[in-house]
Amino acid sequence: MKNISYLFLLLTLTLSYSCVEGPLGDNTYTTIINNSGHNIELQEFYNGAYRTSNFIENNQSKEFKSVSGEPGGPTGPHIQPLINSDSFRIIYFEKASIWHTTDVNSPVSRSLMLDSSYVGGKVRDGLYEFTYTFTPEDFEEALEFGD
Repeated sequence: MKNISYLFLLLTLTLSYSCVEGPLGDNTYTTIINNSGHNIELQEFYNGAYRTSNFIENNQSKEFKSVSGEPGGPTGPHIQPLINSDSFRIIYFEKASIWHTTDVNSPVSRSLMLDSSYVGGKVRDGLYEFTYTFTPEDFEEALEFGD
């Protein structure tokens, strides 16, 4: 009976350790906050093809997580929207839309596609947190420069 108890304890500890985040690599949490005054849709594109959309209501946020070191995945800390896309179309519901790209000559002052537009960084070994906040100024840029 004692051996079974030890075996059960060992199995429990092994399973607990394997469920702990971080053994594969860095955990990166990316939060996108919408304080623009409007509900928005983030349409993700890669090589000109639409991939998916995320909707964020005004005064709400959406969190993304990536883990480096997963088979076929990125290595090191990566801001989630920058991993699988090359542009975003930001739609402010029924008001305006604008493209976010890596083009530094774009009239958009900040872009989901530029890591310099995010705040945050390393929290501790193996944990990174980044935040992008849509503001009323972003909406004004969409009105002025958008399509």
